[in-house]
Amino acid sequence: MKPMLVTGATGFVGSYLVPELLSRGHRVRCLVRSTTPRHLQRPGVELVRGDITAPGSLDEACAGAGGIVHLAAIIREKGRATFQRVNAEGTQHLVAAAQRAGVGRFIHMSNLSVTGPQPAYPFLHSKWLGEEAVREGGLAYTIFRPSVLFGPEDRFINVLADLVRRLPVVPVIGPGRTRFQLISVAEVARCLASALGEDRFSGQTVELGGPEHLSYEDIIDLIIRTLGKRRVKVHIPLPFMRPAVWAMERLLPQPPVTSQQLKMLAQDNITDLDIVERWCGFRPIPLAEGMGYIRRR
Repeated sequence: MKPMLVTGATGFVGSYLVPELLSRGHRVRCLVRSTTPRHLQRPGVELVRGDITAPGSLDEACAGAGGIVHLAAIIREKGRATFQRVNAEGTQHLVAAAQRAGVGRFIHMSNLSVTGPQPAYPFLHSKWLGEEAVREGGLAYTIFRPSVLFGPEDRFINVLADLVRRLPVVPVIGPGRTRFQLISVAEVARCLASALGEDRFSGQTVELGGPEHLSYEDIIDLIIRTLGKRRVKVHIPLPFMRPAVWAMERLLPQPPVTSQQLKMLAQDNITDLDIVERWCGFRPIPLAEGMGYIRRR
């Protein structure tokens, strides 16, 4: 059996996808950089050194692969790791290497907010350019566009939960009416793995979201109830948030929110409520049933 190459295997989604693929009987090849991740050193997993921003390092990783699941991307820019270089050009490099290797399937992780060229939103625009590279690459591809993902290691629910724990007054950015359709990271991994083996996914762009539309304020209310806290909420207009976010980006190694994320809070991030059932054959769990992990912190 040919191995399935996974980029971004050490990341949030990758840490769920690798065991999902192994459980389905796949051999897994992970593209890793200089540090060898211990949690990937397990039977059935092969580690290959490489970097999607270094085209010459990708041919060995793609050689003999039966399929590729491309997860590697950034949501924050730092130094030379820019949206253009990693999300757009890195995807172009990987598609070219997959073409040379004759890889049979290419699964690409995008974002539900990607709707076309969006130069005003550099992160989303870079993901669109990556999608275009995949669509034009002549491969049997599937592009997945999930809404916000949640799970024990997420950087959305956990950040909001930390605010609720620490602050007697919880800030709500803007009017709080932007809607999300959060979906479990484990269930997204399940969908990605399914697409590798089913021809009906080939050539498709598939949106993914959970079974409910929740506003930003709904999510905060749910976190407050889950943690059993009594909190006052205060709405902070977006113009007042921008200087604070700008400062956090420059002072903190892991700011709770970036300028790009702040801009995207003005856009709904939703799709059809039954989309996962139609494509993947199961009903995803609601946020309230899946975020018990915030109580354990």
